[in-house]
Amino acid sequence: MAYNYLRNFLDPIDFHIDIYGKFIHITNYLKILTLSCNKIIIQVESCKIILEGRDFSLNKLADRELLISGRLYNMEIKYE
Repeated sequence: MAYNYLRNFLDPIDFHIDIYGKFIHITNYLKILTLSCNKIIIQVESCKIILEGRDFSLNKLADRELLISGRLYNMEIKYE
């Protein structure tokens, strides 16, 4: 497990989503398409990630990395 985490950190290929508690951590995204307190749409390599909920707040914005807090009610992945 530690090897996979380290490999993804050093050589990121695909996007990765971790959901824990009130936080959503996304890495290797391409673009933020929509950012509001109730809906966030993220463009990744081959799809769009649609997050719906309440009280979304952007806690960290780094190079290809997001940390969002809030109440997640629905997550949808739309492949293009």
